[in-house]
Amino acid sequence: MEISTRARKRRGNSRYYLFFFVSLLGVAALGIGTWYTLTNLSIISVNKITLEGNVAVPDSLIRQATAKYMGLNILSVPSSQVRADLKRFSRIKDVKVRKKLMHTLHLEITERKGVIYIKSFEGDLFPIDAEGVLLAKYTLLSTEDMPILSTYFSNNQLKAGRKLKKPYITRVLNLHKRILKEAPEFVPHISEYYMIDNTINIVDAKYGTRIIPSEEDLASQLKRYLFVQDNGNIDRRSLVDLRFKNQVVVKAGNK
Repeated sequence: MEISTRARKRRGNSRYYLFFFVSLLGVAALGIGTWYTLTNLSIISVNKITLEGNVAVPDSLIRQATAKYMGLNILSVPSSQVRADLKRFSRIKDVKVRKKLMHTLHLEITERKGVIYIKSFEGDLFPIDAEGVLLAKYTLLSTEDMPILSTYFSNNQLKAGRKLKKPYITRVLNLHKRILKEAPEFVPHISEYYMIDNTINIVDAKYGTRIIPSEEDLASQLKRYLFVQDNGNIDRRSLVDLRFKNQVVVKAGNK
């Protein structure tokens, strides 16, 4: 009698498990069916694409790259593919895709910002971002006001999207990041960076003097230089060495 009761309990529990499993299958089938129906409805197709955040990349290029999504069901548009299509532009770092029912695809674009111009062997300027990625220029006129770093790269080597990994370029970028963070007021004074004997030199945009920046206490040394420059009448051909603690060492000529 006891064994029979246990058997009935097990059979009763099995019925509950089976009912639960069938219910799950039903819910899943209903969800899949609903999603399939929604993603095939023509009444919620894309008929408008709005843009936000792009400054360097023209609207026309973005619209051309995303034109294939016009008329598609908005729920079926693959956000990952939209991002991949637009990140082919070297200037575009990231894209957020927002689907606004019933018909609008909204794209929030984060662009790469140029920090330095790379000067080619032929004398042309190519912008790079803080990571060393070469950025496309969409106009013949360079509108970004940035320091220049002369290199021996040819124009053919400087293709948009390429990341420059030369150690001296990395060193200059790291120095520029430090100045932007620690002494942003000095940035407008930087006309050019270049290397002499593996040492970074800065050309002062206002006075034309050459500056060797310090490794330590950079902000204070740059402020000290500006004070001496504004009050000391340093010759334009001078070399100013800031590597000595609490001192601005001025050397005549190119010594």
